[in-house]
Amino acid sequence: MLKKRLVCFPALCFNILTMMNDMMPTIEETVSLNDIAHWEHEQWLRVCERNERWEALEAIHGPLLTKADLDAYHTDMAEIMAERDAAFENAFKCDEDDDEDAWADDDE
Repeated sequence: MLKKRLVCFPALCFNILTMMNDMMPTIEETVSLNDIAHWEHEQWLRVCERNERWEALEAIHGPLLTKADLDAYHTDMAEIMAERDAAFENAFKCDEDDDEDAWADDDE
């Protein structure tokens, strides 16, 4: 009797889940064009507010970086990163690895 119930249980769960899935509305059914338009309008308002705040900050403090400053920053960072990469590469390099006689003697 118990075995029969256990065999029937997965089939019952499958039937209930598929039934509920058929009853549940999809996103396309629940979102109307008015909802989409409202969401897009709110997003547009947030972008406008952000731009107004940024313009106010630039009016007080000036622009964050000019084009020349930004280019100089990128050049400096490229140099720093190249130095870091070279240092990182050399950190794991062992002098014995370059000399065949040094590691060939280890076998003896």
